Amino acid sequence: MHMRYFFVVAVLACCLASCKKDSNAANPEITIVGKWYLKKYHTRSYKNDILVRDTSRSNYTATDFEIFNADGSGYTSNLTPAGETALIKYNYTLNGKTLMITQNTPAFYEGTYTIIQLTENTLEVTYESAVVYNGDHYRGIDNVLFKR
Repeated sequence: MHMRYFFVVAVLACCLASCKKDSNAANPEITIVGKWYLKKYHTRSYKNDILVRDTSRSNYTATDFEIFNADGSGYTSNLTPAGETALIKYNYTLNGKTLMITQNTPAFYEGTYTIIQLTENTLEVTYESAVVYNGDHYRGIDNVLFKR
Protein backbone atom coordinates (compact mmCIF):
# COMPACT_ATOMS: atom_id res chain seq x y z
CA MET A 1 0.00 0.00 0.00
CA HIS A 2 2.78 2.44 0.88
CA MET A 3 4.51 1.62 -2.36
CA ARG A 4 1.35 2.42 -4.38
CA TYR A 5 0.92 5.71 -2.47
CA PHE A 6 4.57 6.62 -3.11
CA PHE A 7 4.13 5.82 -6.84
CA VAL A 8 1.00 8.05 -7.12
CA VAL A 9 2.77 10.93 -5.35
CA ALA A 10 5.83 10.53 -7.61
CA VAL A 11 3.67 10.57 -10.77
CA LEU A 12 1.81 13.69 -9.56
CA ALA A 13 5.10 15.43 -8.78
CA CYS A 14 6.42 14.65 -12.26
CA CYS A 15 3.21 15.98 -13.84
CA LEU A 16 3.42 19.21 -11.87
CA ALA A 17 7.10 19.67 -12.74
CA SER A 18 6.38 19.19 -16.44
CA CYS A 19 3.77 21.98 -16.30
CA LYS A 20 6.43 24.51 -15.36
CA LYS A 21 6.24 27.62 -17.56
CA ASP A 22 8.76 27.97 -20.37
CA SER A 23 10.96 30.95 -19.48
CA ASN A 24 11.89 31.45 -23.15
CA ALA A 25 8.25 31.95 -24.12
CA ALA A 26 8.01 34.91 -21.74
CA ASN A 27 11.25 36.41 -23.08
CA PRO A 28 11.25 36.19 -26.89
CA GLU A 29 14.54 36.85 -28.65
CA ILE A 30 14.97 40.50 -29.63
CA THR A 31 15.71 40.67 -33.34
CA ILE A 32 16.12 43.27 -36.06
CA VAL A 33 13.90 41.24 -38.42
CA GLY A 34 10.64 42.98 -39.29
CA LYS A 35 9.24 46.35 -40.27
CA TRP A 36 10.64 49.50 -38.63
CA TYR A 37 9.12 52.97 -39.09
CA LEU A 38 11.49 55.93 -39.33
CA LYS A 39 10.77 58.35 -36.47
CA LYS A 40 13.80 60.64 -36.20
CA TYR A 41 16.94 61.44 -38.17
CA HIS A 42 19.58 63.57 -36.43
CA THR A 43 22.67 64.78 -38.32
CA ARG A 44 25.75 66.56 -36.98
CA SER A 45 28.46 67.81 -39.36
CA TYR A 46 31.94 68.91 -38.31
CA LYS A 47 34.74 70.72 -40.11
CA ASN A 48 38.13 70.41 -38.41
CA ASP A 49 36.31 69.20 -35.27
CA ILE A 50 34.08 72.29 -35.12
CA LEU A 51 30.32 71.70 -35.32
CA VAL A 52 29.03 73.45 -38.45
CA ARG A 53 25.57 71.89 -38.76
CA ASP A 54 23.19 70.19 -36.35
CA THR A 55 19.82 69.22 -37.81
CA SER A 56 17.03 66.90 -36.81
CA ARG A 57 13.89 65.75 -38.58
CA SER A 58 10.96 63.84 -37.11
CA ASN A 59 8.02 64.54 -39.44
CA TYR A 60 8.07 61.18 -41.21
CA THR A 61 5.06 59.33 -42.61
CA ALA A 62 3.98 55.70 -42.73
CA THR A 63 5.75 55.41 -46.11
CA ASP A 64 9.15 55.95 -44.44
CA PHE A 65 10.27 52.55 -43.16
CA GLU A 66 12.85 49.77 -43.31
CA ILE A 67 12.13 46.06 -43.61
CA PHE A 68 14.80 43.60 -42.52
CA ASN A 69 14.05 40.04 -43.67
CA ALA A 70 15.38 36.93 -41.93
CA ASP A 71 17.39 35.92 -45.03
CA GLY A 72 19.59 39.07 -44.90
CA SER A 73 17.67 40.99 -47.55
CA GLY A 74 15.75 44.14 -46.92
CA TYR A 75 14.44 47.33 -48.37
CA THR A 76 13.82 50.91 -47.48
CA SER A 77 10.76 52.95 -48.37
CA ASN A 78 10.95 56.74 -48.51
CA LEU A 79 8.66 59.48 -49.72
CA THR A 80 10.49 61.47 -52.41
CA PRO A 81 10.30 65.28 -52.70
CA ALA A 82 8.00 64.70 -55.71
CA GLY A 83 5.55 62.88 -53.42
CA GLU A 84 6.27 59.40 -54.79
CA THR A 85 7.30 56.37 -52.78
CA ALA A 86 10.77 55.01 -53.56
CA LEU A 87 11.58 51.39 -52.67
CA ILE A 88 15.27 50.47 -52.58
CA LYS A 89 16.37 46.87 -52.04
CA TYR A 90 19.57 45.94 -50.24
CA ASN A 91 21.32 43.16 -48.35
CA TYR A 92 22.46 43.38 -44.77
CA THR A 93 24.54 41.51 -42.23
CA LEU A 94 24.32 41.88 -38.50
CA ASN A 95 27.24 40.91 -36.29
CA GLY A 96 26.72 41.89 -32.68
CA LYS A 97 26.06 45.64 -32.77
CA THR A 98 27.47 46.13 -36.27
CA LEU A 99 24.91 46.44 -39.06
CA MET A 100 26.32 46.48 -42.60
CA ILE A 101 24.06 47.45 -45.50
CA THR A 102 25.18 46.71 -49.06
CA GLN A 103 23.56 47.00 -52.47
CA ASN A 104 24.47 47.09 -56.15
CA THR A 105 23.52 50.73 -56.73
CA PRO A 106 24.86 53.69 -54.75
CA ALA A 107 22.78 54.97 -51.87
CA PHE A 108 23.35 57.47 -49.12
CA TYR A 109 22.61 54.87 -46.43
CA GLU A 110 24.91 52.13 -47.71
CA GLY A 111 27.61 51.45 -45.16
CA THR A 112 28.37 50.23 -41.67
CA TYR A 113 26.10 51.29 -38.82
CA THR A 114 26.45 50.74 -35.09
CA ILE A 115 23.34 49.72 -33.18
CA ILE A 116 22.88 51.98 -30.16
CA GLN A 117 19.62 50.42 -29.00
CA LEU A 118 17.63 47.35 -30.04
CA THR A 119 14.53 46.43 -28.07
CA GLU A 120 11.28 44.78 -29.03
CA ASN A 121 9.91 48.13 -30.30
CA THR A 122 12.94 50.43 -30.76
CA LEU A 123 15.89 50.38 -33.14
CA GLU A 124 18.45 53.20 -33.00
CA VAL A 125 21.56 53.22 -35.14
CA THR A 126 24.44 55.60 -35.75
CA TYR A 127 26.58 56.12 -38.82
CA GLU A 128 29.86 58.03 -38.97
CA SER A 129 31.72 59.23 -42.03
CA ALA A 130 34.93 61.19 -42.52
CA VAL A 131 36.81 62.70 -45.43
CA VAL A 132 39.75 65.06 -45.93
CA TYR A 133 39.26 67.65 -48.67
CA ASN A 134 41.76 70.44 -49.46
CA GLY A 135 43.43 69.87 -46.10
CA ASP A 136 40.19 70.21 -44.11
CA HIS A 137 38.81 67.30 -42.10
CA TYR A 138 35.07 66.74 -42.47
CA ARG A 139 33.15 64.35 -40.25
CA GLY A 140 29.47 63.47 -40.10
CA ILE A 141 27.47 61.62 -37.47
CA ASP A 142 23.93 60.45 -38.18
CA ASN A 143 21.64 58.98 -35.54
CA VAL A 144 18.51 57.26 -36.85
CA LEU A 145 15.58 56.18 -34.68
CA PHE A 146 12.99 53.58 -35.75
CA LYS A 147 9.93 52.18 -33.99
CA ARG A 148 7.83 49.11 -34.79
